[in-house]
Amino acid sequence: MMGGTSQLRRRQDRAYAQALKRAERRDRRSNRSALTTEAVAYARRNRPAFTKPKPLMPRGYLGEYGGKWGLMPQLATWVSSSVQVPGLHPFAIGSARPALGVPLGPDLTNWSLVYCDPITWFLAGLISNPSAMVFGIPGMGKSSLVTRWIAGLCDRGYPPLVFGDIKGEHSPLIRELGGDVIEIAPGLHTINPLDLGALLDAAKRIVAVGWIPDPNHPDGGKPGEQVAAELRDLALQQASTLIIGLARLVRGAALADFEETLIAVATRLVHDRTDAPILSDLIDLLEEGALDEGTAIGELMAASVSYTRADYRKAVRRLLQTLRSIVQGPMGVIFNGPTTVQIRVDNPGGMSVDLAKMRRADKKVLAAVMIATWAHGFSAIDAQWELAMAGLAEFRNPFVVGDELWKPMSLAPGMAGLIDQLSRTNRTEGIGQVWVTHSPKDAEKLPTHEDRETALGLAENAGMVVMFGLAKNAVDALDETTVSMNAEERRCVASWRSPRSFRARRAPNGRPKPPPGAGKALIKVQGATGIAVQVVLVDEEMSLHDTNERWGRRGLRRRGR
Repeated sequence: MMGGTSQLRRRQDRAYAQALKRAERRDRRSNRSALTTEAVAYARRNRPAFTKPKPLMPRGYLGEYGGKWGLMPQLATWVSSSVQVPGLHPFAIGSARPALGVPLGPDLTNWSLVYCDPITWFLAGLISNPSAMVFGIPGMGKSSLVTRWIAGLCDRGYPPLVFGDIKGEHSPLIRELGGDVIEIAPGLHTINPLDLGALLDAAKRIVAVGWIPDPNHPDGGKPGEQVAAELRDLALQQASTLIIGLARLVRGAALADFEETLIAVATRLVHDRTDAPILSDLIDLLEEGALDEGTAIGELMAASVSYTRADYRKAVRRLLQTLRSIVQGPMGVIFNGPTTVQIRVDNPGGMSVDLAKMRRADKKVLAAVMIATWAHGFSAIDAQWELAMAGLAEFRNPFVVGDELWKPMSLAPGMAGLIDQLSRTNRTEGIGQVWVTHSPKDAEKLPTHEDRETALGLAENAGMVVMFGLAKNAVDALDETTVSMNAEERRCVASWRSPRSFRARRAPNGRPKPPPGAGKALIKVQGATGIAVQVVLVDEEMSLHDTNERWGRRGLRRRGR
């Protein structure tokens, strides 16, 4: 008790001295040379009386002059390994967050470092499948998160595969990682929808293998010839699915069931007749039956349930008009010809299909190219896996990025289901995947109820959902799914969308700074509280990922004159 009393006395003496100094400063400001009697009397009147010690609390003594802190200081947090900075206890921050995965940035609640990516969390048993769905309005940091995941997962041995990079924003990073970048544009490359691609190439190599082990087969494996035949059938099925998708985009409506059957049958027949058919060959085959020519008329009539040639001509007329629109319309430059570029997935640095030169193309043409690259890309992954099973190649679990998902989905009925079919992946296929789109409300723009359910199912079935700044009604749209959010999580996501003030925000180089909510994201796993994180990129990543590049080059032509 005596020790506490002496400490309190010293505090009161310091307070008395400070009061004298304040009186002296006040006197000097009034241009007087010495302390006046009034100033001294003022200081003595304000000298604190000696009082009984107050209770000691965690932040100091209670009461006046007790020294209690009203606000605890927020210390800066630094993260490093125990090898680099050993022995810094007790200046360490514990966290219940899993320290597994790619480091993203500080937790916005306790400033500990957040580690997260869909592949590592799946392997650790934290999520049910290695996939993620990312929502956010433009400019809030969606692509920054994908950039960090690409770099981090590639370093861990998961090559990134970007199928359809509309803005070309990931191409510099893929090149820096040693990956392949394929630029597609009208007149630059062509994509043959009938090309069986990597699956047919794998079948030709596997057919020479006598026995291929398969733990899921009752006999423990299958002959190489059987596997090769199955791969060819799978390639034919995916080729016909791609052509059906292109026809839906051109028509702007779903095809009749017998029309889809006709495409599937004609795709098989044209490959039996020609080694490397193109879309014009498929049209010629369908027209042969209408013109009473060829030997395939029997199968084509059976596929369309036509009992006479007149019935067949009537049934196939609308389909031929749609297919000719593909060949002779804006899509023909890209899709009516042999494939000039092959998508390969065996590069440890990954690959990217750059569609930046097509940003001003017709929206249906752009969507068609996106679907074609997804179809050929996933076929290449399947082919690489089969080659690895046969001992002919090495399979690296890829990290697949699908950006601007909403573009092709909204153009025709059934496109959402088609995309889900082309890119369907699960944990048994060894693929990590992230889909990126703007808002959950994008699903409301789809033409049919079935499409809307399929689109929302992509978020519902994802292992994790990541939300950057969104409007409140966009957050509420997730109520129709199993992604549940409490009131505080909704408030945070909505607040990141709006600026706190209207003051100009510019960097030292004159370029606009990101909005205040940029980089802030909420990571949601079903049944768990969300993790609010500030995604931070290092300088090397920032130099390779600049979504405002043109704003930084404003006036280059004028200065160069």
